[in-house]
Amino acid sequence: MTPIAHRNSLDALRLFAALMVLYSHQHAVFGLPEPSFLGWNTWGGAGVSIFFFLSGYLVWSSWLRDSWVMPFLLRRALRIFPGLWVVVVLSVLVIGPWATVMDVASYFKHHLTWRYFDNAWLHIVYVLPGVFAGNAMPGIVNGSLWSLPVEFLCYLILVVVGWLLLRAQGRTARVLALTLWVAVGVASFGPRLLGTVYTTHCEMAALFAAGVLYGQWRSQPFVRLEWALVLAGLLAFGLLGSRGTERAGMLLVAMALVHVAANWQGMAWLGDTVGDLSYGVYIYAFPVQQAVAYWGHGQGWSWEWALLLSVSITMAFAYVSWHGIEKRALAFKPRARARP
Repeated sequence: MTPIAHRNSLDALRLFAALMVLYSHQHAVFGLPEPSFLGWNTWGGAGVSIFFFLSGYLVWSSWLRDSWVMPFLLRRALRIFPGLWVVVVLSVLVIGPWATVMDVASYFKHHLTWRYFDNAWLHIVYVLPGVFAGNAMPGIVNGSLWSLPVEFLCYLILVVVGWLLLRAQGRTARVLALTLWVAVGVASFGPRLLGTVYTTHCEMAALFAAGVLYGQWRSQPFVRLEWALVLAGLLAFGLLGSRGTERAGMLLVAMALVHVAANWQGMAWLGDTVGDLSYGVYIYAFPVQQAVAYWGHGQGWSWEWALLLSVSITMAFAYVSWHGIEKRALAFKPRARARP
């Protein structure tokens, strides 16, 4: 068994992926096309792809340590919701009144203002009334939140797969290979059934499944038939559907980066000294970038100066979020209990 090294560079990789998303979105909030990453995706899309693959790996490793359903889901909820609730409240009560074209009384009477709190339960709402109306992306307060319900849905599916594995003694790799094949089908053909608006959602779910498979391989390397099934699934991931090459490319990049980070201690100091800022960067970056764009109207700020401001302010919020909210919430997570 090859567990996750106690000291590794995974926190640094998560932060890098979050900053990739920030960098990409900085173009969008200035009305510019997002830059391409190796021709396979935008930089933001690449960052989210790394996130999902890494999340599949880490969350599966967590499941292997404690496969009791309710404690597992409680740990996942404590990781996502407390930080999210704070950014939602700040968006409604601070950013909204400051950046809306409406008078404050009308803003708070508007039904869309209170509907924004639906984000707290992963029913994603992007708009606050009159907010950022003059920006290049008018009305959108936090365009990054779309991935959170996809992530939580992946957790729920993982619980189902994990439950099946508890009853499939000796056939772990085959069940996971089947899971990957289902994920390949979702990524390849799901958009045709659900609509192209869900293309990215389906692909991220498949990358999460690939991360789960990678995590299982690190804990218990597959042999013979299992390897054949897995490799065939990965090949299908790259060949099926209209974006097969792009998906395969991002899968290989994500897998390579996660493998290096999981086995390299060179950036372990970042998590030790600063903390895990990646989630805070991800959920705060977009509203901060929109606020900087709004603040800079008519002041002639360059794209580079706005980027520097956005990174600095976002990192400050992420630091406070980790040390003041997220880390404290995680102190309530139940202890891992191995099954007998």
